[in-house]
Amino acid sequence: MADTVQQLLLANADRDDVGVRFGDRCWTWREYVAESLARAAVITGGFDSDRPPHVGVLLENTPEMAMALAAGALGGYVTVGLNATRRGEALARDVRKADCQFVLTDSRHLPLLDGLSLDGVRVIDTDAAEWSRLVADAPRDREFRTVDSMDTFMLIFTSGTSGEPKAVRVSNFMVTMSGTHLVERFSLTDDDVCYVSMPLFHSNAVVAGFGPAVASGATLALARRFSATGFLDDVRRYGATYMNYVGKPLAYVLATPEKPDDADNPLRIAFGNEASDRDIVEFGRRFGCEVYDCGSDRPKTPIIISRTEGTPPSSIGQPWVGCGRLRPGDPHRVPAGGVR
Repeated sequence: MADTVQQLLLANADRDDVGVRFGDRCWTWREYVAESLARAAVITGGFDSDRPPHVGVLLENTPEMAMALAAGALGGYVTVGLNATRRGEALARDVRKADCQFVLTDSRHLPLLDGLSLDGVRVIDTDAAEWSRLVADAPRDREFRTVDSMDTFMLIFTSGTSGEPKAVRVSNFMVTMSGTHLVERFSLTDDDVCYVSMPLFHSNAVVAGFGPAVASGATLALARRFSATGFLDDVRRYGATYMNYVGKPLAYVLATPEKPDDADNPLRIAFGNEASDRDIVEFGRRFGCEVYDCGSDRPKTPIIISRTEGTPPSSIGQPWVGCGRLRPGDPHRVPAGGVR
């Protein structure tokens, strides 16, 4: 059984089914893995061995972002998710704090880095002809170091609600464990299409969107960014059967005008966290799917709280057995009924 993202990707490397879709473009799994290997070859060839092998990505949910994630996994280096809403010195601080050697960006986001003090970090515009040339000339069959399950897959920044954002380690194990668990829970197969509109610099999209797609061999269908008005059109165009969310997206979609044929779509599962009880019920009714809300978004910590069968309204669920010091029979264990 695969326990690294590297292994999951390589298991799909010879498949000619669609691996990634973005708008009207698509890449087979064979093409996706090959293009990601080429990018890994370019990046690793430019590393300074005296510095941490960290590569920042300042991108929205584009094919380059998906390939950057895969390239890091295949090349055995650490991808750093840079929040595209950060500006000025705050963004520069994140780049420096994460010890990035490179920052991959595009023409949309390149101006955000103008004039910033990045301490020698090399900025690469992935829309530039030079990047295209380097990737085109790079080998697509190079072998890289074998990654271990507890090796860091990504550094993902916290939201900063209690101070400056902190770069948190997300291991290969976390992504593969979460992805495999969701595949088994929802019976996802390579016939499914995983729609990802939550930002891939955030843990929710990585472990609940990217992870299940790679673990099942399903198609990863990307939206550059979340759009409430464009949601249903995307689901129908891509044939999306599964989606992930975090926070209020369900509420934003439900705020759009309802139409009689809203349930005429392929969506089967919506999985996420922090939706209201009302939105969970209404979204499932309106779009003809099952909504599974796991309660609390804390994938960057050892504390995992999930809704279970019988969870009462307004409860975020129960802690997983083994969270922190909680054990079955522990007098401090949350009783049936969950956390309110």
